[in-house]
Amino acid sequence: MNKKTERKENLRLIIDTLRLSGPLAQARLKESCSLQASTVSYLVNDLRMCNLVVDIGKEDTQGRVGKPGNTISLNNEKAQFLGVYVEDDCLHAYLIGIDGKTLGYEYVEYTPSDVEKMIFAIIETNLKAHPSIQGIGITIKAIVYNDGRIKSGIRRGSQDGKVSWDLVNLPDNLKEAFPDVPIIIENDANSAAALYRYTRKCDNFVLYILNDIPFGIGCGLMVNGKVYRGFKGAAGEFFVKNLKVQQIYADVDAKVGTADKIIPVILPHVLQTAYLLDPERIVLTGSLFRNLSEQELVKAYAYFGDVPVMVDIDGGEEQQLNPARGAALLAIDNYIERFVEEVAKR
Repeated sequence: MNKKTERKENLRLIIDTLRLSGPLAQARLKESCSLQASTVSYLVNDLRMCNLVVDIGKEDTQGRVGKPGNTISLNNEKAQFLGVYVEDDCLHAYLIGIDGKTLGYEYVEYTPSDVEKMIFAIIETNLKAHPSIQGIGITIKAIVYNDGRIKSGIRRGSQDGKVSWDLVNLPDNLKEAFPDVPIIIENDANSAAALYRYTRKCDNFVLYILNDIPFGIGCGLMVNGKVYRGFKGAAGEFFVKNLKVQQIYADVDAKVGTADKIIPVILPHVLQTAYLLDPERIVLTGSLFRNLSEQELVKAYAYFGDVPVMVDIDGGEEQQLNPARGAALLAIDNYIERFVEEVAKR
C-alpha cells in the first residue's frame, strides 16, 4: 500500500470511528483505530483545517491516569445530509449531521400523481433552509441498479392493483433539477441496513424488510461494514418470483396476512442465507413487525430456533429502522469518499 492510499484509508477510519463512537479524545481515537499517535495527530489536524472536526472541551478522565486531552467531534455545522423515504402515500424526510445524529424530521402525505413534485419540493425547501447540506439520499421500494437506474419505479395500489406512480425517470429528473448537489438513490432494504449498522454497531448481517400495506419483502446485505449490492445492484432479491410470496401479497392486501403466515415462507431463505453467508446476525424489520405484542414477538422468535446465527426482530414504534435515516447515512458515505479523495490530493 502506497502512502497516499494509506492516508486515505486512515482518514476514512478516523471519520468512521467518530461517526460510530461519538466524540473522542485523540488518545482514545488512537486506541480505537489502532494507529500511531503521530498519525492520528497529523490526520486530525488535516480534518481541523477542513473544519470537519471541532474541539468540544476536555475529556472526562475519571478513572484514568494522565492529563485530559481535547475531545474531538465531527462538525455538523460543516456538513448536513437529507434522507427521503418514498412510501406509497407519504414521504419521510430526515435531516442529519455528519455524525449521524438527527437534526430534523418531516412527514408529508401526498396523492400518487404528486409524488415526484413532492420529492422535489421537500428537497428545495431543505436546501434553502439548510445551506450546509452536502448530499441527499432518496430511498424507494424498488431495485436500484449500481449505475443509479431504477429497474421498476412502478407502485400499485393495495386495493385495486392500478398503477399509483412510476419513478423510473426520477434519477435523470433529479440530476437536471439539482445539478450541484450529489444525490443517490437506493432501495429501502439497503438503506435500513445502513441505519442498523450505525445504531447497532454491527458490520456483518442480513436484513429483511417486510412491509404490510402494500405488502413487500426486501433484503439488504451488509458485509464488513459495506452494503453489498452485487454485480448489477440486485443482491438479496430472493422473493421477486416466489409464488408462495405472491400469494402472501394477496393475503396481506386482503387483510388476512400476518407474521404467522409470512415467517414460515421466508424461513427457508433465512436458513439458506445463514449457512451461505455466515453473518453475525439476521435482522427482520418493517411495518409488519411494528405493532407486535410481547406474546406475538416471543412466538415470532420461536420460528427461528434452528437458525445458527442470532436473529433480531426489530419491531416496535421507537425501534423501527426508518430507511430515510439510512439513505442519509449512505449520502454521508458518498460524501466521505469525495472528501477523502480531495484531502489526499493536498
